[in-house]
Amino acid sequence: MLLVSNSWISVLLGILSISVSLGLKLKTVRIPPYKFRGESALLECHYELNGQRKGPSSLESGNRRHHGYQNDYLGERYEEEEKLYSIKWYKDNEEFYRYVPSASQPIKSYKIEGIRVDPNHSDGTKVLLRGLTLKSSGIYRCEISAEAPSFDSVQGEGRMDVIFVPRDGPHISDSERKSYHIGETMELNCTSGRSYPASTLQWYLNDLLVTDPNNIIHYPSVQNQHGLITTFLGLSMVVNHRHYIDGTIRIKCVASLSPILWRGGQESIVQWEQPPIDNRVAMLLVKSVGSLQLLHPWVLLVSLILYLRHMFYTRAELV
Repeated sequence: MLLVSNSWISVLLGILSISVSLGLKLKTVRIPPYKFRGESALLECHYELNGQRKGPSSLESGNRRHHGYQNDYLGERYEEEEKLYSIKWYKDNEEFYRYVPSASQPIKSYKIEGIRVDPNHSDGTKVLLRGLTLKSSGIYRCEISAEAPSFDSVQGEGRMDVIFVPRDGPHISDSERKSYHIGETMELNCTSGRSYPASTLQWYLNDLLVTDPNNIIHYPSVQNQHGLITTFLGLSMVVNHRHYIDGTIRIKCVASLSPILWRGGQESIVQWEQPPIDNRVAMLLVKSVGSLQLLHPWVLLVSLILYLRHMFYTRAELV
């Protein structure tokens, strides 16, 4: 009795194994993460339709799309093929492309801002977008559906950002000044070129990144025409002798996007020669008599001593 039961269990397992159906599979989705404005983008969605049933003669032919087999127990021959019903593409959950192979016109596209489909280079596995704009940025999703009886459906998505690299800048204001004296406050502003997304600005003092928040002034960015963005960053610091290296102070403003988008970035550099120390003294010495009170006390003392000495020798000669 136990042998008979085991035999029926084996038979049932065999029937189950040959009736397993490998359905619709999504293989790969390729969506470029970054594109420049005005370029084209190729969106790809690769899938596999498989109506194969596993049986004794199909165990070694795992990925064939068509398979006919003989059912040793029912004496019938089955052949099944899963068929594609449609492929749809969405941007931010709004459909812009549909491919239905059984339709009289398989390809159909819908108007969405920032989307321009090239139907001559689009089909059931790919969609070509022309003339990308900043509004082409978003999340793209492909959805694949099979026909009856399975009605299988699979989908995959990815984000694409359209970028615009600055054509100029950054620019440093007050860069016409020739020098700064010790104790003076240096106040500069850096302005980026128009870009999308917004550029990140950073200050460097003698090639060292300025990180002290007390020296950094943040300003709100400005959105220009067509969605391009201009950013601003201020620098305010009191000049001291440590800022001068070999008599020169070097200030640099660097504008950058993500390293993936814009390798190297752009920079603006200004530098000043340290003014000679005795220049300031000379300026004091050439002050007019009316400005004598501005002179250093020791200058007045030396002048008084020289005057008294002159009067002493003059009086000695008269005697």
